Amino acid sequence: MPHISPLKLLRRSDKYYLGGGNRLLFAPPFPHFLDRPGLWDSGHYFNFEFGPLFTWVLLDDEGREIPLEFNARRWTPSHLTQQFTGRLGGLALIAEEEKAILSSDVAVCRVRILKWRGRRTKLHLVAWTTLEHAGSHTRSTLSGIKREGATLGWSRTLFLKDIPPLSCGACLGLDRKPASFCVQLSEGTAPLPDWQMSPLPEKFSGKLPGTIKTSGLSDDGLMTLALHAVLELRPRHEEVLTIALAAAPTPEEARANLKAAFRVEDPIDESRSGWEKYFAGGPSFHCSDEYFTRYYWHRWYGLRLNTVDVLEGNYEAPFVCEGIGYFRAPISYSSFCHILENRWRHAGDLARGSLLTFIANQRPDGGFPGYIDVRHHRREMFYHANWGDALLALEQIHPSRAFVAEAYEGLSKYARYFDRERDQEVSGLYDIENHFETGQEYMSRYLAVSPNADRDNWGQVFALKGVDVTVYIYQLKQALARIARKLGKPEDAEVWEIEARKIKEAILARMWDPADAMFYDVDPGTGERTRVKAAVCFYPFLTDIVEREHLEALKRHLLNPKEFWTPFPAPSTSADDPLFSAEPEWKGKRMNCPWNGRVWPMTNSHLAEALGRSAIRFGDTRLKRATVEFITRTVHMMFFDGDPKRPNCFEHYNPLTGAPSIYRGIDDYQHSWINDLILSYVCGIRPGDGTVTIDPFRFGLRYAVVDDVLVRGARLKVEIRGDRFTVSLQGRAVAKSRIGKPVLIDLP
Repeated sequence: MPHISPLKLLRRSDKYYLGGGNRLLFAPPFPHFLDRPGLWDSGHYFNFEFGPLFTWVLLDDEGREIPLEFNARRWTPSHLTQQFTGRLGGLALIAEEEKAILSSDVAVCRVRILKWRGRRTKLHLVAWTTLEHAGSHTRSTLSGIKREGATLGWSRTLFLKDIPPLSCGACLGLDRKPASFCVQLSEGTAPLPDWQMSPLPEKFSGKLPGTIKTSGLSDDGLMTLALHAVLELRPRHEEVLTIALAAAPTPEEARANLKAAFRVEDPIDESRSGWEKYFAGGPSFHCSDEYFTRYYWHRWYGLRLNTVDVLEGNYEAPFVCEGIGYFRAPISYSSFCHILENRWRHAGDLARGSLLTFIANQRPDGGFPGYIDVRHHRREMFYHANWGDALLALEQIHPSRAFVAEAYEGLSKYARYFDRERDQEVSGLYDIENHFETGQEYMSRYLAVSPNADRDNWGQVFALKGVDVTVYIYQLKQALARIARKLGKPEDAEVWEIEARKIKEAILARMWDPADAMFYDVDPGTGERTRVKAAVCFYPFLTDIVEREHLEALKRHLLNPKEFWTPFPAPSTSADDPLFSAEPEWKGKRMNCPWNGRVWPMTNSHLAEALGRSAIRFGDTRLKRATVEFITRTVHMMFFDGDPKRPNCFEHYNPLTGAPSIYRGIDDYQHSWINDLILSYVCGIRPGDGTVTIDPFRFGLRYAVVDDVLVRGARLKVEIRGDRFTVSLQGRAVAKSRIGKPVLIDLP
């Protein structure tokens, strides 16, 4: 059983995302300039486009550009390495750059001239960027450009459609005193990483002019900022130089962070160390299935890539963004998923922050905003989410009375919002008002109550008593009852329990169709079940609502190849639905987010839990086998071309071929909980209140080892070899058993 080094395990040549778990991210969805030196494609500062970052060029002593030809790329979560060859006349060299984004929001590029042929040579390196300026409100405006030592700093105003602009600071610098510099305003052309297209070649005559020209006939256009260093290449000598660009709320903070990065002997090692420390902050796992092992570590990488850990504006706690680009913000639809996965980390702060961020920004009516910008609330956006189930899961691993007291207050208001606004009939079933707020647009379940349900419009478009929404509130009220008892509020607990029972009775009486053996949404206008089969119809199996007689829904429908058990299960809408499409099409048009047949990791996470929990509760062997097959197929699906070295996580996939939605440009998308499934079912670790059950499902692995699992401060290790497993607690073996015979461990 090999020692796992996540950075080595995840190494590949087709990836380029870089981040340090904070404001700045380099993950352009549709990059154009990856093969150029530096980081020219746009990054993101929070969810605002922030780019281009910078590039660099090599010149000979006569000022002629030495063309650099891209050779190779190597990526690991901590940094990206690219190699180039350069030739000009009798000069031949190899240049290598290592690039990273530090947790201090500094993008660093360590340039190494590795090899050259010919006599002693003087070269010039110019690091530069070109930014849209002033009247262009599509990207940014610049002001306060100032040279200080080896740096050029400035203020930026970033723009994003329909929300207020954001001011920040930036600073470009070298790790040595520059030989010269230049700032030049130009009339607008294309901001390309092309030396000859910039104003700099005509400015350079052995050095740059040392001028800052930021105004002219008008102030609109492109602003080019450049720093120049002299390199002396000698035989068998390696020349190394670091370029960096920092982003921060102010230019002063950006400059301070830049200088701190330069004080580090090797900032790439700093990035590597940060990632290694992060990976060590949670359970270590590997097994005989290469897909499971690599996906487990890839998932932890994706969670840190999309983490923002800063106290600023509306952000009062760390959180995980739903994804890159537009999704780089706390979004309520996915944040409960992040609680489920990050609860396994040794510290509970990030998991708690995914809820506290929404409580801190709770709406006056008690609802949670759907999307929280750093200094803005999008009033129209709202998403349903399963907060209660996630909260209890977190408390089982990292109990905190202070946290649950704060969570109880906020989630009580949230529950009352639903009672007041989403169930005015006091039916025990809750309303969906538009197809966006479920996070599941474009599907037949909404057309059942309104022919215009798929119109792009936030606000109340229709009313549908949703299975998913109602299950979420049922689980929330169950969670509030348990928390109320922990907090010494027995009267509150009794009220929540009564209300939860009412929801359960309503679901069984009005949503369950015994003839079809299926739960359905309900049309509140007619009181009739819609009889539209969607993946959310299985969500009651996440709960104690169901009894053994309801298992027919799973066996007749979910496990049916003509409905949901496709080659890559499970489509979000049944395959026999009139509007089903395995391709991402809705009514003849390819859509970004269609739910009329695509496989969504978010839904699959729910369905895996529905199968697993039902299998455990009812001791159903068939459902146990189905859980294993479902999780295995889901994980194996999320690799490019079935290549175990190339994991991915897109929004949705084709249920017949497993092909991902590459056209969206959004990889490493975090609205599911794959690692929680691996730890809960592959490893079989299921915490309770003061106990933990170890009950691995039979995945047919030769071996699997999970170590360093921290539950209520106790350290667990589970080793699986074939059909046998051993459990260690605090470094001492405490139980041995066979798969299929769970053991219960009392925690100290």
